[in-house]
Amino acid sequence: MRSCCSAQHASVVRYNAYASEQRGLDMHHDDSDVTLNVCLGRNFTGATLSFCGGFGKEDHRKHVHTYSHAVGRGIIHLGSHRHGADDIVSGERYNLIVWSTGTYR
Repeated sequence: MRSCCSAQHASVVRYNAYASEQRGLDMHHDDSDVTLNVCLGRNFTGATLSFCGGFGKEDHRKHVHTYSHAVGRGIIHLGSHRHGADDIVSGERYNLIVWSTGTYR
């Protein structure tokens, strides 16, 4: 079986409401073709994901959608889709992030 993905990278990020810890992540695009973002757990409020348009597109700085994480659920998006993690308000959140790049035919 041949894979369409030439590279993958996975990491876990943690957001915490304590002032000294990472509360969110500024708007950016990923160095991937496709990104999977899965909420692994903990109790939290806030910490939504904000999405704009695609990198290099006319609407790349225009807000188009806000996604609310729920434990055990995930979202898949293009790596070039501009997005950011809004600040967590209370609690703690862990997310599995998987980047994939490759040749798709």
